[in-house]
Amino acid sequence: MLNRWTQVLLHRAKAILVTGIVVTIAAAAYGLGVFDSLGKGGFDDPATDSAKELVQEQAAFGNKSIDVVLLYRSETLTADATAADSEFAKDVDARLAMIPADAVTSVLTPWMPAGKDAGLISDDQHAVQVLISLAGDGQDDQSDNNERILPILEKPVDDGLSLDIAGPWAVYTGVNETVSEDLARAELITLPIVLILSLLIFGSLVAAAMPVMVGAISVLGALALVRILTNFGEVSIFSINVISLLGMGLAIDYALFVISRFREELAELPTDDPDASKKAMKITLATAGRTVLFSGFTVAAAMSALLVFPQNFLKSLGYGGIAATLIGVVTALTILPAVLVLLGRRIDNGRMPWRKDKPVSTDTEHGA
Repeated sequence: MLNRWTQVLLHRAKAILVTGIVVTIAAAAYGLGVFDSLGKGGFDDPATDSAKELVQEQAAFGNKSIDVVLLYRSETLTADATAADSEFAKDVDARLAMIPADAVTSVLTPWMPAGKDAGLISDDQHAVQVLISLAGDGQDDQSDNNERILPILEKPVDDGLSLDIAGPWAVYTGVNETVSEDLARAELITLPIVLILSLLIFGSLVAAAMPVMVGAISVLGALALVRILTNFGEVSIFSINVISLLGMGLAIDYALFVISRFREELAELPTDDPDASKKAMKITLATAGRTVLFSGFTVAAAMSALLVFPQNFLKSLGYGGIAATLIGVVTALTILPAVLVLLGRRIDNGRMPWRKDKPVSTDTEHGA
């Protein structure tokens, strides 16, 4: 199979590269929107008695768990559980009236009969809590309803009240935002470091840029693949952490294998040979390429062990790991070889001062 693919790649390098660029752009546009599709829970085992009991309870009585906690404060107004017609109560009720009725199953305020003795008013009476239970049969539905009511709750209102939002879904939303920001920050930090290390290893700007390119493409492709998976079931936000870790690490590792062997084989061929890059790549894919292929399948098989766990967040770690590994392998065996074939000896362009007088080669004897 790999031999047949090698023949196709050597004769269709330009077409493969153009296709790869188009697919990468599409994957970036689609995959970067994955954060809005990821689940924020998945810690429960749906097969346990407690989980089954909760499903039956919610089917009979609706969701009564406290999902969203609203904390309203006023510098001037005071609240009283026995005074539902106070100015504080009227302002809070006016805000709560904007929440769609089908988005929640219950809204508990301090001046409702069930809330009078619930301790929802602060000691100084300048702050009150409102407890909200979200509608929905599962976490996906509840997440959608949470996203529906948040803009309404956070809408500025000139009534002198300040609002803080807490509760489980506020935490989940914060985690989602933090993971998104941390992923971008991690890439901004790691990619320059990888580029510097590649410069030290290869001694040329063009060669050093290749691992960075493969790593970036692998992460974007894995994000797109995970977003596709969200159409068939819930995938946890934790899958993104594995994609960042494995997607970048393995892709760069595989790129180093391929580039090192290619440059080594290229150095053994005459400089005036017009087919030198194709000959070097044929040997590269037969050696380093085979190593990358079997290594990727081994890692993906190991990550698939996480799919046997019933907890969704553990399965999601497996989804992310498998996606990152497979996309890394595909990138290292498609786009990267196509680029190297087209570059040929120009892979050594932009040599660093300490490599200017050295041939296009590496210091290893195996190259893979």
